[in-house]
Amino acid sequence: MNIDFSRIFNLLSEIPSHVFKQSCLTNLPEKQMDEINKTPPILKSHLTIYSSIQESFINISVLFIPNLLVIADQYLVLSNCKIAKLKQCSKFDAYAIQLSSSTGYLLMFFNNKQQYLEWVPKLKSFCRLTNFSNKFSLLEQIIKDYAIIQHKKTKKYYTSYVHSIRSSSPVDVLQSEIQTLRSIKHPSLLDLKWVYEDNHYIYLIFEYFRCEKLLDLLNQGLILDQTQLASIILQLLQSIKFLRKNNIYHGNITPNNILINTQSSFLQVFLVNMVFISRIDSEPLDHYFSNVHESYIAPEIKQGIAKPSIDSDLYQIGVVFYYLTFFIHQKRKDERVDRIQMELIDKAEEHLSLLDKNAQYKYKMVYCASQLDLLRRLLDKKENRIKLEDAIKHHWFINIKQKLKPKIERRKQHLPSLKTIIELCEQNEFSKKFEKQQKIIDEDSVLEENNFIQDLMTQLEKNQQSKRPSKENHEKLKMFEQFKTQIESEKTSQDKQFVFSKSIM
Repeated sequence: MNIDFSRIFNLLSEIPSHVFKQSCLTNLPEKQMDEINKTPPILKSHLTIYSSIQESFINISVLFIPNLLVIADQYLVLSNCKIAKLKQCSKFDAYAIQLSSSTGYLLMFFNNKQQYLEWVPKLKSFCRLTNFSNKFSLLEQIIKDYAIIQHKKTKKYYTSYVHSIRSSSPVDVLQSEIQTLRSIKHPSLLDLKWVYEDNHYIYLIFEYFRCEKLLDLLNQGLILDQTQLASIILQLLQSIKFLRKNNIYHGNITPNNILINTQSSFLQVFLVNMVFISRIDSEPLDHYFSNVHESYIAPEIKQGIAKPSIDSDLYQIGVVFYYLTFFIHQKRKDERVDRIQMELIDKAEEHLSLLDKNAQYKYKMVYCASQLDLLRRLLDKKENRIKLEDAIKHHWFINIKQKLKPKIERRKQHLPSLKTIIELCEQNEFSKKFEKQQKIIDEDSVLEENNFIQDLMTQLEKNQQSKRPSKENHEKLKMFEQFKTQIESEKTSQDKQFVFSKSIM
């Protein structure tokens, strides 16, 4: 490294002495080293840092993995840090930053400008940033605590969660969720881009989307059909399966913490407001009880015989399912469930057995016996509660898929098969036969589908002149079959503020 520390040391001396003495690095447990070594690094380089132990600058290998810096046998959680550029060092072609947390500081020097430009933007995407008002403009609030913002320089839109530092919800709960969102990615978790902080607010900035809380939509009169209801429950189950894989649980699954993406072409849900999960195994459950509504606390936790886990998440999904199944429009401000009445499930099953099709039945989202069977098993005692894998494969979901198949199959029978298309291409007589087949297709979609297929057939004919259809074209034809299926399965409703589709199933 070609940095003359003797020339810049006087400038560094302007930094308070406690910055050098207080390190923000923490000793890394040996048992976690194997897991870290299995994680693909974002960056890995030799950098110069100031060691408070050796009281000198040392050149050392620094490993950057999601939300963590690993230096020898120590680590630093980036989501707990603020990042600042040491501008005075640039006068001597020394590029440096300061990372600071509640426990201390870390000074990092880069070998050259290229290395600096490679590292710093990626570090910023994990650290807490400042000067939000200088970078973004607040445009409109879409729901409570969520707003549309615009980057002043790029003019790009984002969605921001705005958390008041003075609010009743503790900051450490939010920090725990930030750490989770920094470490893992999933379609049902919001895609966190940056975190900004000032004296009054913490801003979590996500990719642009518009949303509504499931609870608010229900209070606005939303009635889910059976496929939409199943889609929500299935996505919740798949989400906690992913969390379990990463040794995490959510802990606070309620209708108020389920966002519906109103910009999506299919019914997409986001899970937000995870409970405080750090050190939950060794500390009292005060944080958990103070942040989770009593109605959604599993009986085994109330009885003190178990702690929050994926099993209790499964119970909470059951309570959400119960809430949706027996929802009656009454504009509640919270997702409170007075009491789980298992006898209500019995009465609903009796209603279905009598084949009573009376539209005046007050529970509009009771559809079939298999739905009630899954609901009952999700709400059962822990020892009898359905397992996560069994819930995802429950026959309620299978039955709904089977009901969708006849429509799809009827639609497919009017379309030439992959083999037929290739044969038509080889014989160079596809045009007449294809036009005859095309007349059978519904008039509503004929123009769009005809253009798509004709382009594909033209390309296949060109390929045939030199060689047999390639693997790539076979894949395109498979995509066409999927495209046809998706057209049939999508179902929209203009009366609602969002678009639903059967394709999620």
